[in-house]
Amino acid sequence: MPYCQTNFRTVPPERVEEVLSSLTKESFVVGQSAYQLNDGSYSVDAGENDIRAIYDQENAELKFFCRYQRDMNFYDKKLIAFATKYGIDTKPYTASSE
Repeated sequence: MPYCQTNFRTVPPERVEEVLSSLTKESFVVGQSAYQLNDGSYSVDAGENDIRAIYDQENAELKFFCRYQRDMNFYDKKLIAFATKYGIDTKPYTASSE
């Protein structure tokens, strides 16, 4: 799965599920919450598995990856709009930020 170009920066561990659940409810499925999967990633699109989040605790960042490369711009636009609305600091994904 390719990484999206947008990461959410400076998200403390205790706010990860809150931020992701808000993202899920506003951008994907109203009434659904994000939830952590067995592999440690988070489902943020109500089980569609087209986009997932992973928390990088060392850098306090939420990183997102999508199933299909062709959908990356679509999801990046949703991520940037949500981050802008809530004042979440973002940074572009780079291979060295993994």
